[in-house]
Amino acid sequence: MSFGLEELTDYRDNVNDSAFAHNIITYRKYKTRNLYQLNPLLVSDGINEYEYSNSNYVNAYLNDEYSNLKGLPVLKSTNELKLMVLKKVFNNFINDPQSNIYPKFELVAEFEYRTHNNGIKNIKSNVYKSKDSFVRVDRNENAVLILGSVILPPFKSKKKESKRNIQVLDLNDLKPRPHNSSHHNGDTIEGFICFKSEVITVLNGYYYFYDLQMIDKNNIENTYLVDVLSDKVVFWEAEYNKLPDFIKEQIDPYNFVPVDKSGIISQAMSAMQLEVDWNWDKKLSPEYMLANLIRERVFNRAIDMGLTFIEPKNEAEFKGFILKVESLTNVKLEKFNSASVDVKQLINIRNGANMDKSVNDLKLLYQKYCYAIQMEYKK
Repeated sequence: MSFGLEELTDYRDNVNDSAFAHNIITYRKYKTRNLYQLNPLLVSDGINEYEYSNSNYVNAYLNDEYSNLKGLPVLKSTNELKLMVLKKVFNNFINDPQSNIYPKFELVAEFEYRTHNNGIKNIKSNVYKSKDSFVRVDRNENAVLILGSVILPPFKSKKKESKRNIQVLDLNDLKPRPHNSSHHNGDTIEGFICFKSEVITVLNGYYYFYDLQMIDKNNIENTYLVDVLSDKVVFWEAEYNKLPDFIKEQIDPYNFVPVDKSGIISQAMSAMQLEVDWNWDKKLSPEYMLANLIRERVFNRAIDMGLTFIEPKNEAEFKGFILKVESLTNVKLEKFNSASVDVKQLINIRNGANMDKSVNDLKLLYQKYCYAIQMEYKK
């Protein structure tokens, strides 16, 4: 890559060295091997490296979405081609000359051809120049040498945003409207996207749930505002747009428009986002009050244990939840009134005893447990 063909021989006098990259692929010394790598000057924030799993090139991946999932391989090879470079890595460097996006590198393909075939009669020594190419031919009695450089066309620097086939409830009047794919910051016209409660089974595989946040299991710095209610899961449109496309593909079929729009989000979410209430956490449901407290005090340990605040579907899930919370908070069930029916039931669940509890009763017991632990743990 260069700033133009003319700089290929005298760039040190005309171009800042720190901004100049010639070879797209370079070598990196790793133990006793040389690994191919993308030129370090072309490595952006979206490129992450993983354990070296082959003996030919660095194991690097590009992810240009908000969520820091593994993404696409920067370098790869096939049986036919020794090494290929992901085109997307050049998006921030190669731009239309007429645009106002910088820097404006050019991608140049350099080639060399040699032959000792004296049968080539029509080629003479010469230099050929055009706006987009430079070719030099050297011929003698025994050989022909052809050297050249050709500028490849610029790439588009932005990926095209695509609207999704979902319904958004506009914040102002709660009337359905089409999806706005370019909305990412919450400063434009906001809206709500509702999903049926069953969507949790999909999201739970990729995210931890704490108070009003959904946290990426691959990178806990990636968080999304989400409201998990008894009859639905609600995203702000800007938060939904940050989700990786492959997640959207899985959850979009669960999108729906509620008949009753009176409680579209929880009191806590409304207090946090619409009322700017500093005490929004006081309006959380009991399980999310505990989640908020654990996130503030022992979040890293909780994540290491895989603790997430999703309503348990059965006693086995509830047992695992209780054991993790007891380990984190050191608040045992025996600390409470052991004569209480609720405490006896919780101890039985924790100890794996068989019980005949309906889902509704299990939910109420789950909320009572979270409230009691939260009250004791915050002392």
